[in-house]
Amino acid sequence: MKYEHLMAPGYIGDRWIKNRVVMAPMASGFGSNNGEVTDTLVAYYERRAQGGVGTIIVEAACIDGTRGREGMQQIRIDSPVYLAGLSRLAEAIKSHGSAAFIQLFHAGRQTADLITGGEAPVAPSAIPCPIMRIMPRELTTAEVEEIRDKFVRAAVLAAQAGFDGVEIHGAHGYLVNQFLSPDTNQRTDKYGGSLENRMRFLLEIVTGIKQVCPQLLLSVRLNLDDFMPDGLKLEESLQVCQALEQAGIHVLHVSCGTYPSGLTSIEPSSYPEGWRMYLSQEAKKVLSIPVIGGGMIRRPAFAEQALKDGQADFIFLGRPLLADPDWVKKAAQGRDQDIRPCLVCNQCIGSKFKGLSVHCTVNPYVGKEREQYKFTLRKDSPRKAVVIGSGPAGIQAALSLDRSGVKVILYEQDTQIGGQLNLASIPPHKYRIKHYRDYLQHCLEQSGVEVVLGRKYTPDDLNMDNPDYVVVASGSIPRIPKEWIKAAGEKGYTVNELLGRSQIIEGDSAVVVGGGLTGCEAADYLATNGKKVILVERLSQLAPSMEKKNRRDLLNRLRKAGVIIKLETQVTAVDKGRLILADSQGMVETFDTDIIVFATGYQPNCELYKQLCRIHPRVYIAGDAGHIGDIHTAVLQGLKTAEQILKEDEL
Repeated sequence: MKYEHLMAPGYIGDRWIKNRVVMAPMASGFGSNNGEVTDTLVAYYERRAQGGVGTIIVEAACIDGTRGREGMQQIRIDSPVYLAGLSRLAEAIKSHGSAAFIQLFHAGRQTADLITGGEAPVAPSAIPCPIMRIMPRELTTAEVEEIRDKFVRAAVLAAQAGFDGVEIHGAHGYLVNQFLSPDTNQRTDKYGGSLENRMRFLLEIVTGIKQVCPQLLLSVRLNLDDFMPDGLKLEESLQVCQALEQAGIHVLHVSCGTYPSGLTSIEPSSYPEGWRMYLSQEAKKVLSIPVIGGGMIRRPAFAEQALKDGQADFIFLGRPLLADPDWVKKAAQGRDQDIRPCLVCNQCIGSKFKGLSVHCTVNPYVGKEREQYKFTLRKDSPRKAVVIGSGPAGIQAALSLDRSGVKVILYEQDTQIGGQLNLASIPPHKYRIKHYRDYLQHCLEQSGVEVVLGRKYTPDDLNMDNPDYVVVASGSIPRIPKEWIKAAGEKGYTVNELLGRSQIIEGDSAVVVGGGLTGCEAADYLATNGKKVILVERLSQLAPSMEKKNRRDLLNRLRKAGVIIKLETQVTAVDKGRLILADSQGMVETFDTDIIVFATGYQPNCELYKQLCRIHPRVYIAGDAGHIGDIHTAVLQGLKTAEQILKEDEL
């Protein structure tokens, strides 16, 4: 077997686990507004179990009504009312041979009164979270004991529902972590002060669960480092680890970071693969029970080496299992090329931050698992489709149609597939987009799609192909005033021209016009290559629609690189290669620079679509050719276009 350590069975307590891959608990937003398990949630977890995951830890389940939750669609485990749904969920996971855990959770101060139903958040001490900025109410000693007992009662419900184990969420700045951290716990009763007192709350929960549910496997997800100046540090955390083992937990799940610590709990794309494995390695030095480690692990080979090196006993995966629920099965079969790669774009968690259900940029079936493969072509009615454009929308449409039995020809005017993916992979820390492009190429090679490169499609080609369906996914073109390009002369470039060059443009200074995502990434690219960069944006914010974690990381890099940022500033004229700018106060500046990059957006490249609509009855449009969007939008539209075609064929 290629990955003998990763695929080796192991034990958590007395439970035999078929491999060393653990699905980390991730908030999905697929629960109902009143906290019940839904059919969507069951299908979502069952799909990962079908994919071969050894252990699944179901996302944080609230143990304290609405007061303890952090999201509107968070599931609950504080009443027998929820048992039926929880039982269906546990059964669906276990039916595929996976061990089923559920995480027991209380948000503490890291929530909002909008989510708690107007009730003030509670915490060990009345210290507001710098991110949430809401003053919590300090719990009385009696209330602490009440919440402790609610954790225990929740474990009883988990056992009744059929779960193999529970995990206490003691990480990421939530309530248990708030008790452990000297930064957030300034109590003077038996639950505050010394480390012994600060970990009393957690240890009493463990002891209570062990007493009433001795058969239940018990995990604790613990921050080994809060990455806060006055927070929980490694030295104290290791003492907590030892106390937890002595109290009888069966496995330790290592994590780190809190809301205010920045980017360490949910990393942006710049963080290296497996960067936090040193934490689980430190835990293993003081423990004899199994340790779960992970964080930014994307490749089976990396996970295998981490286990081989003794950095952990089990490896947790989060976002990679959103991108590809069959990650484990494909790794076990040595099919690494078939694994759909996670981009670390964080659109999954970004949607959760907005109060929406989670989605995945590269996997349009997240949350729609029950809909997958619902269309099949009539066998007595073979069809032919032409897809024009091999960006993510075109490739997704082509693959979806091919999978359902349609004969597909995919045309691309460039000499390689990928469309804008080829350029989007060039800025710093965007290399995973190339991995995705390579994955799509591999999928095409394994499919029955005929790919024609270096061919610009014209209306005359319809007579030769005679397709039943035509999908136009011809992408977009830069939107720039023509007079600017002409006046900029040899100094002027579109972002496509900047990133499409085989060598970096000569010159010491650059001005990037446009501070959206594309402009910020162009500035990052130029600064990384040693240019002195000025970034000009007419609005008051840079990249306002970008996902928060990667946006924060990108803006940090721009500032660190010395990029001069001019907000609420517009280009009023371009004169002989010079830029004339005016800010919101009317102040005018002139810049003579070596390079001018126009990142002023894109517009649909839809002329071919209009032409084909005049001569063919079934022409569809997908991706940027119809409306400018991101990779997720393009993939989803490619899928939905294919489904629309297949649905019409069924009629």
